[in-house]
Amino acid sequence: GIAMSARQQRNRIRMHLEQLRGITADTAVKTAIADWLEYFNDTNESRRTSDALAAALEACGEGGESGRLIAAVLERKDHIAKKTVWMFGGDGWAYDIGFSGLDHVIASGEDVNIFVFDTEVYSNTGGQSSKSTPTGAIAQFAAAGKEVKKKDLAGIAMSYGYVYVAHIAQGA
Repeated sequence: GIAMSARQQRNRIRMHLEQLRGITADTAVKTAIADWLEYFNDTNESRRTSDALAAALEACGEGGESGRLIAAVLERKDHIAKKTVWMFGGDGWAYDIGFSGLDHVIASGEDVNIFVFDTEVYSNTGGQSSKSTPTGAIAQFAAAGKEVKKKDLAGIAMSYGYVYVAHIAQGA
């Protein structure tokens, strides 16, 4: 939802800027708009082009329709730059209770980052075996060792073909 809201805000800004580009006489504003539009989806260039755009708009003294459009963009100044959206959650959320929602977000193609803290047990229940517990691991309610394999959350995510997955291990 946060990513969708940020995208909608930026799309509204883009609409205003495309209108402004067609009517403004200010060449600095036109140049800043063109640069911003060129790098609209580039997270690395977004800060630079957004700062330059905001400065050009703030320096522009045009009134009328141009002034109205500039004011509309500057009202949403916090949304000019492309946001990096992060989701953080534990393995109980990612592998189990929230999996369908997580899978929906991954399948949507939305540009988000997801960080899963995989403790390999349900930590909030005192270490109960979970879908992220590896085969043979001993946990509460799995004293003889877990009999089925660990859910392959990374493999499920990568199966969409456009998802990058990285694994890290604390202390490795």
